Amino acid sequence: REGTMTDFICAYFGSDWTITTRGFSSARQAEKHGLYMTPTAGVFGFAVIQENENGWEVCDWHSILPPNNKVTKINDLNKFKVSI
Repeated sequence: REGTMTDFICAYFGSDWTITTRGFSSARQAEKHGLYMTPTAGVFGFAVIQENENGWEVCDWHSILPPNNKVTKINDLNKFKVSI
């Protein structure tokens, strides 16, 4: 749809923290960032999120998440949190 701006986000996480990185041009670019960060000590995985003015959704096929994950948006900070 013309005029719709889509943002791809990588939210990588550890046991009690999440870092939200924005500005990727595609889900694949955000996934590549998550794969780059995954070997870092304390990183458990990452969620790739597609967001536009109509809402947001997790791109499961580009994410590495445990089956019992919960992804939430913290609206005050415009960030996401991954809980396991």
